[in-house]
Amino acid sequence: MTVTSQRQSVLLDNVFSLIDKKIDAQQKALVEQFGQHLFKTISNDDLEDRNDSDLYGATLSLWHVFSSFDSSAPYIRVFNPEIAKHGWHSSHTIVEIVVRDMPFLVDSVRMCLNRLNITSHLMLHSPVWLKRDDKNQVESFVEHGSKDKHALKQTVLFIEIDRQTSKKDIDLLTKELRSVVDEVSLAVEDWQAMSTKLDTVIKTAGKLNWQVSDERKKQAVQFLEWLADHNFTMMGYRYYDAKAIEGDYRWIPVNDSSLGLMKKSVSDRERLISNLPPSARAEALSQKPLMLTKTNSRARVHRPAYMDYVGVKVFNKEGAVVGEHRFLGLYSASFYNSSATEIPVLASKISEICSLSGYEPGTHAYKAFVNIIETYPRDELLQTPADEMAQIIMGIFQMQERGITRLFMRKDVFGRFLSCMVYVPRERYNTQLRKDTQALLQRSFGTEEDVEFTTFFSESVYARTHYIARVKNNNVDYDVKEIEQNIIELSKTWNDRLASAIKAAHGEASGKALERKYTNAFSRSYMEQNLPSAALIDIEKLELLSDDHTLDMLFYRPQEENVSSEVVKLKLFHRAEPIHLSDVLPMLENFGLRVIDESPYKVHCSDTSLNWVMDFTMLHKSGSHLDMEQAQTLFQDAFAKVWANTLEDDAFNRLILGAGMTGRKVTILRAYAKYMRQTGSSFSRDYIANTLSAYPDIAKKLVAFFDTRFDPSKKRNKKKEETLLDDIKKQLDNVSNLDDDRIIRRYLDMMLATLRTNFYQGDAEGNEKPYVSFKMSPDMIPEMPLPLPKFEIFVYSPRVEGVHLRGGKVARGGLRWSDRQEDFRTEILGLVKAQQVKNTVIVPVGAKGGFVCKRLPTTGGRAAFQAEGQACYRTFIRSLLDITDNIVNGEIVPPKDVVRLDEDDPYLVVAADKGTATFSDIANGISEEYNFWLGDAFASGGSVGYDHKKMGITARGAWESVKRHFREIGIDCQTTDFTAVGIGDMAGDVFGNGMLLSRHTRLIAAFNHLHIFFDPDPDAESSYKERQRLFENPSLSWEDYDSALISKGGGIFSRASKSIKLTAEMKKWLGTRQVSMTPNELIHNILKMSVDLIWNGGIGTYIKSNKESHAEVGDRANDDLRVNGKDVNAKIVGEGGNLGLTQLGRVEYAATGGRVNTDFIDNVGGVDCSDNEVNIKILLNSLVSAGDLTVKQRNKLLYDMTDDVSRIVLEDCYRQTQSISITERAGVSQLKEQLRFIHGLEREGRLNRELEFIPTDDEISDRVAKDRGLTRPELSVLIAYGKMVLKDAFNIPAITENPYHGKLLVNAFPPVLRDKYPEQMEQHPLRGEIIATKLTNNIVNDMGLNFVFRMQEETGATVDEIADAYAVVKGIFNIDPLWRKIEALDNVIDADLQLKILESARRIMRRTARWYIRHGNKSLGIHSAIEAYRATFDNLATNMQTYLVPEEYAALKKESAKLVDKGVPEDIATQISSFSNLFSSLDLAQIDDVDSHDTSVIAKLYFQLGSKLELHWFLAQITNQNVSNHWQALARASYREELDWQQRSITLNLLQTRPDSQDADEILQTWMDNNQALLKRWYHMMSEFKTSSTHEFAKFSVALRELMLLSAKSSH
Repeated sequence: MTVTSQRQSVLLDNVFSLIDKKIDAQQKALVEQFGQHLFKTISNDDLEDRNDSDLYGATLSLWHVFSSFDSSAPYIRVFNPEIAKHGWHSSHTIVEIVVRDMPFLVDSVRMCLNRLNITSHLMLHSPVWLKRDDKNQVESFVEHGSKDKHALKQTVLFIEIDRQTSKKDIDLLTKELRSVVDEVSLAVEDWQAMSTKLDTVIKTAGKLNWQVSDERKKQAVQFLEWLADHNFTMMGYRYYDAKAIEGDYRWIPVNDSSLGLMKKSVSDRERLISNLPPSARAEALSQKPLMLTKTNSRARVHRPAYMDYVGVKVFNKEGAVVGEHRFLGLYSASFYNSSATEIPVLASKISEICSLSGYEPGTHAYKAFVNIIETYPRDELLQTPADEMAQIIMGIFQMQERGITRLFMRKDVFGRFLSCMVYVPRERYNTQLRKDTQALLQRSFGTEEDVEFTTFFSESVYARTHYIARVKNNNVDYDVKEIEQNIIELSKTWNDRLASAIKAAHGEASGKALERKYTNAFSRSYMEQNLPSAALIDIEKLELLSDDHTLDMLFYRPQEENVSSEVVKLKLFHRAEPIHLSDVLPMLENFGLRVIDESPYKVHCSDTSLNWVMDFTMLHKSGSHLDMEQAQTLFQDAFAKVWANTLEDDAFNRLILGAGMTGRKVTILRAYAKYMRQTGSSFSRDYIANTLSAYPDIAKKLVAFFDTRFDPSKKRNKKKEETLLDDIKKQLDNVSNLDDDRIIRRYLDMMLATLRTNFYQGDAEGNEKPYVSFKMSPDMIPEMPLPLPKFEIFVYSPRVEGVHLRGGKVARGGLRWSDRQEDFRTEILGLVKAQQVKNTVIVPVGAKGGFVCKRLPTTGGRAAFQAEGQACYRTFIRSLLDITDNIVNGEIVPPKDVVRLDEDDPYLVVAADKGTATFSDIANGISEEYNFWLGDAFASGGSVGYDHKKMGITARGAWESVKRHFREIGIDCQTTDFTAVGIGDMAGDVFGNGMLLSRHTRLIAAFNHLHIFFDPDPDAESSYKERQRLFENPSLSWEDYDSALISKGGGIFSRASKSIKLTAEMKKWLGTRQVSMTPNELIHNILKMSVDLIWNGGIGTYIKSNKESHAEVGDRANDDLRVNGKDVNAKIVGEGGNLGLTQLGRVEYAATGGRVNTDFIDNVGGVDCSDNEVNIKILLNSLVSAGDLTVKQRNKLLYDMTDDVSRIVLEDCYRQTQSISITERAGVSQLKEQLRFIHGLEREGRLNRELEFIPTDDEISDRVAKDRGLTRPELSVLIAYGKMVLKDAFNIPAITENPYHGKLLVNAFPPVLRDKYPEQMEQHPLRGEIIATKLTNNIVNDMGLNFVFRMQEETGATVDEIADAYAVVKGIFNIDPLWRKIEALDNVIDADLQLKILESARRIMRRTARWYIRHGNKSLGIHSAIEAYRATFDNLATNMQTYLVPEEYAALKKESAKLVDKGVPEDIATQISSFSNLFSSLDLAQIDDVDSHDTSVIAKLYFQLGSKLELHWFLAQITNQNVSNHWQALARASYREELDWQQRSITLNLLQTRPDSQDADEILQTWMDNNQALLKRWYHMMSEFKTSSTHEFAKFSVALRELMLLSAKSSH
């Protein structure tokens, strides 16, 4: 026979191929057929992940057994196949069964595995028809249904089960399977005999003497016949004799009658009826012919149900029970599936039950009653007496559809179990209720066995569950009503309990609305975890939620936890949407809470509103010390603030629970930590927080110390402060970690350095402000980064942080929107350093502020971004004004609720900077809101003020530097084309304005953050107009440049490109052969191009020195672009923008011949303009307050003065660079005196050389040796420091109250104000500062950076004496108009000549000032002093030809002619050439003052004497004497003064000896004739000087001593 299959499987084909190859020819066919039988039913899924060799091995393993199977005993094997032992492998344990075919086998085996909780992964079974020989060897397989009488039917089972690793488990399974197969065999073998026995009982029923009516007999027989008709699967039979003995009965088994499974329980043990429960006894001895019940044991064959028991009683003629035919088995499916009325016994019972109901057949009630019976469990109908059943059915019927819970209980008559029928509303039924009911019944009936259940659902509103509780004896009275009530309680839903709780808490009326809203609102998981009473609290919290109040919470310790428990819980109630766990977890961890469980619950109310409850279970390390009442208040307040972003989310929040501090108090410590980080602390914020968390007592004391110092509601107590301070320091002794100690001491340092705070200042409603500001004195904090500002305000809030640094009480500078959150103070400190030197031109010293926005929006675009920036700016401005004094009616008004630990400090002005260009109106609006005395002078550049971009003032100021650079290399950039590279775009203020300041700009290349512009050969005029077009529309970028105007080989390139292809024209400019470059590479090379000018109008640092790393520069964004100063080939760099070059980069560039100043020199115009605006507004605002001007008039006046202000500013820019150029020209000759100036600044602590990159002494010595002076960038720094020092020094009454210097105040303002309001200017709050500033600028610009210092060293004079001397000399020589005339020669004469002329003017003024300090009449006022000397000066200037000897005058004219030849106007040339001679006017004036001779006689004698005695020649020798150190320089100066003094002395002596003579020649000749011997000696000494080109200093001393002898003789 061949088994065929339509299924195709390559894997099985491979198995059969192996059989074909490996099995010998005799066996091959049989094995193949066996395999086909075995795998006939295997599914494709079961074939997955298998291999052919293992299937082949499994097939052969079974075949070897099957091929010689002896059917006398079943073959059962359980094993783990291994390749080494069995030749094949499986990851599962294998069960092999070979047995003669019989029913129920597969089901019974499955039941066995299930009972042992073993999973079968594969079960192959197939009944096989075959023929065996007399040795049981397989002869052949035959077709199914073969009529061959020798054919056998045997079954093979191949099962893969869970891996059984122990021999014990394998043996147990093997034993169980054998037992099951045996039972199946018994049941199957005796089935026919048992059927026959039942038939016999039915046929002999009339002989059984049943003591019932014929109808009942008939029903009993019909039932037995129904069973015999394949409605009962019989598994066992035995007959019992029943004998009466002494008031009892014995049931005696007739063992020989045992059939089926009963054969396994053969026993001679008699059963006494008295041992049974009374109900069982009654049932056993009753007249009922049949006993129908359930056994106590589950069937192990066919179906895993408790076996049904059918007992057929045998009576004697007296009606006593004498025996029982007992049948065991299982009712077939028809018993459960067919109508109950079709089952004999049940039909009559149902009829009886219905009649007991009293309902008329055909009525609705009757039909409903019958329907209940029909759907009632059959076993119950069969086993329950009719009257009892009728009561139960009636009870069920009466429930109707009312949705109540009921229990119907029945005791098994044999006392073995209790049957409980439980009805509950189906919507309340769930697995948990079923389990709870099982547990309840188990407890109620005192049974240890599991309560079985069967649940039935129908169209009814009820779910019916049939519970069977098996007990040892059910003859106990149970309170059914109590059990039912408990079930009712169990069946009560969580919502039922919640409704009761709501009603109890809120009453019937308002409670009903809440009940309707929240019934079914909570999820199942919520109900499982929360009691309804807890939900009531949650509902109260949920009811508080609204669109404005979206979060509420409850922080508590669960009732289940004791006081020392670390477990705490938090419920968060949130509106509409869930809270993401990732948002909350870090917050909770920062509070020192470790979340160990989290459950989110959705609350979907009936009004369609949706809320969420997030339930957290947490551990707090301080749990045992937690005062829960206090902790709840602290935590909930703090968490709400963290959620609302008004309290920062970080590790400092641990102190709230750990130290019992409010979130507000923790803010103090957090803010100082932030400041600590900004000042360069190496400790991270979290480390600082952890330190304070580790020492909560110290943390509390630090806050208490702060409170004591700054809480305005507390009377300041110095002793209490010191006590607290001592306590903290004592506690520090217990801090073992050095880092922790340093952190806590740093807190003390910072608190002690704090001067003011707004921490205790409420807003208009009295609420806490969401930000805190602290005014500090940085010099009180050790190890602060240099330079140290005078004052500092640190601002902290969760939204914004910022810092405002001031160099002094009167300081100004811009406020920057920084993007450097981690180190914005470092950025601002660098800027304030630049601002300090930049502000030397203006009244206030340097200041700078900056803020960072900590929560910038990621959506909403630029508008949202800008709005957040403005909001942060507002907070920053308010925080500054909160702690700044005001001036009202001339009186200082301190800020409200601010403890001041410093002096009055009302001057605070701000300005725009990067990111805040349009914010000035905002600042001025806040100033007005605060009624701040400066009004809209508070922030310059607002809508009513000077628009820097419109004025182009910053670019124009920087362009003055550019023009000077060009001029000094012989180019007029306003009339001559020049090439340029630009950094920025035309939309920018500085870049855009700058690139329109000359029509001759040929912009070769430029770049901003988006594009690179390259025009190799631009036309100056057309490109100018195109740049102008871009500038006039700020929305345009380089991309919008008209490409048609770009010359061949140029273009506009995106910086986002991967690479840019280079044209031949570009390569030429770049000096490269590369085919392409990356955008950054291109910019790097553009910066090295050989152009005339690099114009920086952008943001970023692009040039550094070779000695600096990119990291040191601190501008990572431009690291790839940056070049070294020595590699920059441009002739000039114009710094319109800040920080374009590092200072060392400038110095390196300048050292290679590049022309550059510094950013603070070049772009000072903006600052200068703003300061002028502030000073003017302060003046005008006072006029508005006094009623002399209206606001409208004031605004018009401001507008009308725009050009005047520009002129003032540009003059400052021009003059400052001029001063640098004059000093630079002197070069190395002034290096030593500059070094002394540097040393002087260092001594006074005014200059940190390293910080400002000023060369060391050794480096300066090297420069002297190399004949190189300081570079322009270095001179720029020194000139700034020179001004800084003088501004402070000059702000003294001796100067500011001097009427002559006072004129500087008036001249500081535009002409229209000078004319109209000179008197009001005198009341200007900054009067002194303005005078000091203007005087400083004039002196330094005119006289050089170290004039005052030098005068102090040389003369010991005070600063006011030097200032007066400067003013007197300047007035005498009428320097101002001369200086203006020289400046007018820009681009007319050679720039170096122009500087030389100015240098000579500077030199004569310095010499004259020194003379005046030593010899002038200090009792005269400046004006009087000028008048006293001016007449003689004018006389001399007018009559120079008359007074000078012809040779000297000829020399003067010759010198003058040289200048004229070089283009200098004759009047200027004459005055410059006459300087040395005009210097003598001071000596002449003094002689004139005491002598009666005519001035002409005095002057002629003076110059004749100088000529005759060769004093003028000798003076030249002194002047030209080289000096190698300071002392020699002083000596040289003293020689010069001595010579002047001797010449004056001799002249006066000669005049006084001849009061009568008016002939100068005669007076001189007479004296010379009389002193031939002395004169001879003098002339001899002069000849000594003439014979030598170099002189020792001693020679001058000797010569001057000789001259003194002549002077002495002249008086005789």
